[in-house]
Amino acid sequence: MIERNDSNKEDAHYRLLDNCRFVAGAKRGAIYDLNTGNVYSLDEAAKKVVKGDSGNDNFWIQLMDMGLATKGIASTIESQAETELPRVGLEFMWLELTERCNEKCLHCYASAGNSPKKEELSLTRWEQVLQEGASLGCRQVQFIGGEPLLVKGVFGLAKTAKDLGYNFVEIFTNGVLLTEDKIKKIKDLEMRVAVSLYSIIPEVHDLITKTPGSFRKTFTALEMLRKAQIPTRIGIIAMRQNESTLLETQRKLQEMGFDSTKIDVLRPTGRGGCGDLIPSQEVVNALALMTEPDFYTSREQFYRNQYWNSCWAGKIAITANGDVLPCIFARKHIVANVDQGLENAVNSPLLQTLWRTTKDQVETCRECEYRYACHDCRPLSEDSSSNFLGKNPRCMYDPLRGEW
Repeated sequence: MIERNDSNKEDAHYRLLDNCRFVAGAKRGAIYDLNTGNVYSLDEAAKKVVKGDSGNDNFWIQLMDMGLATKGIASTIESQAETELPRVGLEFMWLELTERCNEKCLHCYASAGNSPKKEELSLTRWEQVLQEGASLGCRQVQFIGGEPLLVKGVFGLAKTAKDLGYNFVEIFTNGVLLTEDKIKKIKDLEMRVAVSLYSIIPEVHDLITKTPGSFRKTFTALEMLRKAQIPTRIGIIAMRQNESTLLETQRKLQEMGFDSTKIDVLRPTGRGGCGDLIPSQEVVNALALMTEPDFYTSREQFYRNQYWNSCWAGKIAITANGDVLPCIFARKHIVANVDQGLENAVNSPLLQTLWRTTKDQVETCRECEYRYACHDCRPLSEDSSSNFLGKNPRCMYDPLRGEW
């Protein structure tokens, strides 16, 4: 429940400033400052004061000192964002150009291998997808796989995307096939690159990729990318096989100048669902669990999160055979195929329903005062519990008790 505490009584009274919103949880509440993005936690007693269920002048004065409240009659003019559904169109596409891969990673969410399981889209059809996406307003695309560098026409697709006005074009590669010539093409096209490196210890990296010599080739590619000054982010997936080397790997990459190095705990999708890959609870606790309130939200995101999923909305993934998914991890949710036209897929009732799955529908989260500032991952919840509307298993907050 969102409240403004702005009833129009003739007598001036304490109220939140127009830029602040109160969100009630089952036990506690929160004040969202839409100017600064800060989210302030309220205990049960403070929640009752802000709701108007009890009085406490001293608390209101404290809120005034913090720049969150005032004394006076509230404006009767609601912002446009509160009276209209925020619009969301197609904003980002993952294009899985192929199921083929020159590595056989233990944890691959797409279960990629040496040969495709189904017939793959042609380059001509991928060009049409880019054109249809651009006509729908999409300006961000990532080429993934499998291994996208196995697709000989990938740089032609990147040029098509640039010519169509895409301002974010990224290729996610294992780096093994990168050469000086390919890096020059990436540089000329002003593309971005994402690379996975699982450990700075060669034997550990090669164990995970199941490809002897892959570390040497990937690390050489990273050095070439750094020398070429190509924007590169590096993903490190935490699993049991590499957990003892995670921080060392991240530190080495940062010393090399790669600032965008993120450690993401294994997702239980595809081959990642194997129990032998799950890292120790100590690693999960340190890297994945949300154990304290650390929330921030913009004005736009606050309103958007009330009506749209905080992660999925505006995004689609298209598999190598043209199936349309809400994201790369949502392998169970095929909403359409590009054969039916991208516009039809984006406007399909099923995708729109998934895009509009908010925290107000998620079990437990619907009772949480932080729900409009909290990120969501439906595939993580579903793959962990087989419950599509289940709470994120990595969140340790219980809004029913108001305790972490």
